[in-house]
Amino acid sequence: MPKAGRKTQAAWADLKESWRMIVDIEKEGFKLTENEADRNYDLMKDKLRQADALVKKRRSALRRYLLHKKRGD
Repeated sequence: MPKAGRKTQAAWADLKESWRMIVDIEKEGFKLTENEADRNYDLMKDKLRQADALVKKRRSALRRYLLHKKRGD
């Protein structure tokens, strides 16, 4: 990543972290579907809630990143 201001770097770090966490949750979801999906329904539902929250966090971080990058913060 090119040299950026402190706020831009913080937003980028949030974006990368939420993206990595979403990928991890998706991988866990695939593992759960391979194993007795009916018994793991509640666990899968919980993982989907977590993924939804992380998608919102990622969207927010991306907006902040673009805003701070544009401003040069």
